[in-house]
Amino acid sequence: MNIEKIKNLRGKLRILEREEGGVFEEPEGCCGLTTAQCHTLLEIGSRGQVSLVDLAAALGLDASTLSRTIQGMVMQCLVSRQPNDKDRRYVVISLTEHGRKVFSEIEDRYNGYIARVLGLLPADKQETILESIGAFADAVLKLKETESCCDEGERA
Repeated sequence: MNIEKIKNLRGKLRILEREEGGVFEEPEGCCGLTTAQCHTLLEIGSRGQVSLVDLAAALGLDASTLSRTIQGMVMQCLVSRQPNDKDRRYVVISLTEHGRKVFSEIEDRYNGYIARVLGLLPADKQETILESIGAFADAVLKLKETESCCDEGERA
């Protein structure tokens, strides 16, 4: 592929990252949570319940780093942390009632934001955009699973 097209795409992705991420950084955008707490809450909410290890892997974080974020969320009554009955080393994290309410508020706000963005696009392009971004995200994850950071230069 043409290197100029790749550079252009990277520039557009940086814009998306800054602008889309900015929605969470607004105090009302994530109901007063930090960006890390917001992403954590959304991941737990989308899964229902999850182990600390699986959650850390999904978020690309070290378990000890995530554990501090979770502890803060426990203190805010957003999540509960329960040891598994069969293996006490296995901790299950789920949203509390308050956490589910905050999750719903964030989801509604963010869904509305995305709907407004899509509303600015021609109707005949919206489905194509959704499919293309989904395919691109899937390809990024697939590459992450098959290639380490050190392999990158050898394959380019």
